[in-house]
Amino acid sequence: MQLEAVTFDLWDTLVHTRNYSEFRLPQLTKILREQGLSHTDDEILEAYRAGFNYSMRTIPLEGYRHIETHEIVDKVLEKIGYSSTETRNQLIQVYEEAILCDPPKLKEGIFEALDYVKDRYRIGLISVTGVSPGRLVRDILREYGILDYFEVLTFSDEVKLVKPNPRLFTTCLDELGVEPCNAVHVGDSFKSDIVGAIDAGMRTIWVQTREQVKKPGYKPDAVISSLLEFPDALRVLE
Repeated sequence: MQLEAVTFDLWDTLVHTRNYSEFRLPQLTKILREQGLSHTDDEILEAYRAGFNYSMRTIPLEGYRHIETHEIVDKVLEKIGYSSTETRNQLIQVYEEAILCDPPKLKEGIFEALDYVKDRYRIGLISVTGVSPGRLVRDILREYGILDYFEVLTFSDEVKLVKPNPRLFTTCLDELGVEPCNAVHVGDSFKSDIVGAIDAGMRTIWVQTREQVKKPGYKPDAVISSLLEFPDALRVLE
């Protein structure tokens, strides 16, 4: 099998994972207070969590369908017992734009990894965006000077699927014009990246940054703990 392309996961592979609750939750509280609602902080927190819990429950039940931001916001307002189109739209914007308040930091070794690949293979990005839409992620990657490394960017909010659904991977490869057997996916999540890419027919490099439950029958082609180890790991697969 001839290696022709490398695809990368984004969160906790190329950039550090960031929880944006510290930006979303206060804004949720402020907006609800402005509407004259008298719910306690605990009740608002419970509603906030209900939105994301709905997403986590629904995704695997519906074939790893991407859950839209408005669906999460609707669950929050449903839990609160309040309905308003204006408030709904405000909250959608708050949820999506929280990533701009403190963009995720780049991982050590990212430029070394991308520079090693760029003159050798086609490069794709495959990311589950959650409530941080691809259009904003593109802007952040552009600001960091890494957007142009990628020929194809595949975001779950645009494809409407999330990992480990293999169609998210094959969508990226189809755009790259590369067969799965000739591509390697690099990611940190065993359940999402390794299982999904193997099911799509790809080889895999696992960036193991934390302890995770492994799925029986699935084994990455290489395991690294940092992107600084990536070039050596890829050379073995070449």
